[in-house]
Amino acid sequence: MNQLKITTAIARLEQNLPLRLNQIQLAEELRQLHKDILRHYLEFGRAPSMEDIDYAGDWLAAVRRLAIEKIIVIDEVGVITGAYPFNDEARGFRVVSDYGETNAMCAFDALAISSMFDLPTRIKSCCRVAGNQIVIEQDDKQLRVTQPNTVVFAAIGWGAQSSSKSCSATLCTEMTFIAGDAAARAWFDANPENRQLFRLDEAHQLITSVFLPLVQ
Repeated sequence: MNQLKITTAIARLEQNLPLRLNQIQLAEELRQLHKDILRHYLEFGRAPSMEDIDYAGDWLAAVRRLAIEKIIVIDEVGVITGAYPFNDEARGFRVVSDYGETNAMCAFDALAISSMFDLPTRIKSCCRVAGNQIVIEQDDKQLRVTQPNTVVFAAIGWGAQSSSKSCSATLCTEMTFIAGDAAARAWFDANPENRQLFRLDEAHQLITSVFLPLVQ
């Protein structure tokens, strides 16, 4: 495993999405609200509303503060639409657990959920290049590709980064899975300056370094 590659990628990701740094600066009640939002996504597969979570403060103000800190995503009226690693919109990264199914923001986010909540998951996605189905069984660091019968990579198109829009709307849309050495090489060679490939264990270490502190 290339630790320098992973450390560099973490720093690059956190320039666009400083989840750990922003959450730790919040008051304790806001940090707990954020954890409750994440738990609700896991258990119900969707964003919570004000009625779903017992929060004593001003719900709308708290949600807007979490969105300002780039920890969650809301729409124009303050309704939660995503909370990294979860998303209401189906983007082709379904995570199945004993609670049911939920949508992940991207391929890397899907790989974080098992470790964040200490439970086995099954990730259902497809190859960005060929479109063939991908299924990954995960139990924390244990990752097993059950479909297809080939190597699967996690890929980042760094060129999608933007400081003017949320990571959910930009970089997350270019964090995906690619199945097979040939497909991965073709994808990378099309824009080698802005694209990067990771083995699944590398991608898992990268993303859990960012996400695990959010629930600890």
